[in-house]
Parts: sequence; C-alpha cells; structure tokens
Amino acid sequence: MELTLDQAREIARLRRRHPGARLVVHERDADVIVEVRRRGHTIAVRRFAGDGSTQAEEPLALAVAA
Repeated sequence: MELTLDQAREIARLRRRHPGARLVVHERDADVIVEVRRRGHTIAVRRFAGDGSTQAEEPLALAVAA
C-alpha cells in the first residue's frame, strides 16, 4: 500500500509530537497501522486505510477495552 500525501504528513506530525520515539509499522491487506513506542510502551496508534483515510486516535485504554 502506498500512503497518500495527507497520510505521510500525519506520520511527520507523529514524529514531531513524539521526538525520539520509535515508529513500528504493521502492514495489513487493506491498511497500515503505525504504532509509536517509547521505552517499550505504545504511546500512540494510527490507522492509515487504503482509501486514503486516517482513523482518529483514541485513548489506548478505550482501544484495549474494545
């Protein structure tokens, strides 16, 4: 999957918002999940869909409970 310009900009924003954190990319059939990790803990998650959309970030506690 190739990211759109808006999706690439969102990744740049994640890098600026979390300097020094590691970005881990999980490719799936229809989308890409970008996980931002610091000191072994996930601090942010974004989903980039093949249709060009970006899923809004939700608190990780809510994502885990779902």
